[in-house]
Amino acid sequence: MLGPERKSYSPPMLYGIGIGGPMQLIGPVAKMVEDAGFESCWAAETTNTAFVTAAAAVAATDRIQVGTAIALAFPRSPTITAMTAWDLDELSGGRFILGLGSQVKRVNENRFSVPFEHPAPKLKEYVQVLRTVWAANRGERVVHEGRFYRVTMPTFHGAPQPDRRDVPIYLAAVGPVMARACGEVADGLIGHPIASPRYLRQVVRPAIDEGAERRGRKPDDVNLTASPMVSLADDVDLARREVKLQIAFYATTRTYRAILETHGRAGIQGDLRAAFDARDHDAMIALYVRVVA
Repeated sequence: MLGPERKSYSPPMLYGIGIGGPMQLIGPVAKMVEDAGFESCWAAETTNTAFVTAAAAVAATDRIQVGTAIALAFPRSPTITAMTAWDLDELSGGRFILGLGSQVKRVNENRFSVPFEHPAPKLKEYVQVLRTVWAANRGERVVHEGRFYRVTMPTFHGAPQPDRRDVPIYLAAVGPVMARACGEVADGLIGHPIASPRYLRQVVRPAIDEGAERRGRKPDDVNLTASPMVSLADDVDLARREVKLQIAFYATTRTYRAILETHGRAGIQGDLRAAFDARDHDAMIALYVRVVA
């Protein structure tokens, strides 16, 4: 994971790294990342919850930024997410970054039993609710009544906290529709690991800029964070094989077809899916070579 990076692709560049694994190791690993000089570490939401992983990382570190890359938005109330993000930001002394993503339809419906509808406008409104909740807790008289969410009691009427900030919000995006939404409301975009530098330059960054300009924002106000895959092993061939297989797996998904199209390789997706269904990893890797050739 590359840390928050401006529109320019030239140095200086900030470096972050994803953390995961057994929960007992999250703190020591985050501290190791901080001591190694990384700018940020990021918690995914796969086998563990991103927020608990981030909390463990925050508790073990002093300087490094800690973000979620990503926490799933739609299975959670935006008010709960706003409260959680503020808790982590307070715990970290202002080092937390809230990274959110929509996930795909099948995962939302079949794993989390939540409806999946109009993900880009819904996630954009989700961000607006977060900022409404934070504003209310600073003492502002605000509510949110929108297309997808209605929050008319955004605070429990505790003592206002006027000095608290809005936590930086990054959205995961692959296509131009979500990237434009990100440019309208978010502080940054988290690119997908399969997104190539060419795709980020030609498709994602222009869409971010279009969304920002649509809302009267400066394009440089929205960072672009890239997420290249890194594989470490004593066996170099094994490390390369694992990355090739992961990219080939991502390339089976229709959501990422536009990335393949950017490189003139969309026609390979059907063969990749067939190899995946047959659990033929060697064939997937061989097709991957054709994808990137």
